[in-house]
Amino acid sequence: MGKIELRKAKRTDIDTIRNIYWKLLDSSEDYASILQWKKNIYPTDSDWMEYIDRDEMYLIYYGSELAGAVALSKKRAKSYNDIRWTINALDDETAVIHLFVVDPEYQGRGIATAVLDELIRIAKEANKKAVRLDAIGTNKPAQKLYEKYGFVNCGKAMEYYESTGKTEFIYYEYVV
Repeated sequence: MGKIELRKAKRTDIDTIRNIYWKLLDSSEDYASILQWKKNIYPTDSDWMEYIDRDEMYLIYYGSELAGAVALSKKRAKSYNDIRWTINALDDETAVIHLFVVDPEYQGRGIATAVLDELIRIAKEANKKAVRLDAIGTNKPAQKLYEKYGFVNCGKAMEYYESTGKTEFIYYEYVV
């Protein structure tokens, strides 16, 4: 496998970021129904810009080629307060993975696992106690990835978003 590198995204990368998410959605109707992402509803330029402006958005490179994007943030949904996490940690003691996408042309090469390795490394260097995330209940491939990696399923909660309506999300934690 080629080397994985995470590079901080800049405001000038917004077209590139949008294109990679839309490429995924355009590649298969299954992705749209699994992820519940909808063009111009979620995620949008303003969602990505919010992460970029907080220095939390990364472009994923596989060798010299762009292969995906991901955010590692402090931002979390209110429902995170209702989850029984495996460890007690304040919000600023955890990092949260958001909007993780791998270009369909690069899937099946171990890139997602390598990216998780890098995100965990970044969290450790920032002295975080845990990495947390949520996956929409319909996203079974992501749930399988996280559980195989070692994330612990900490429970479910219903959350409302414009793109999904009221939907079940599964919450995961990886203690670093």
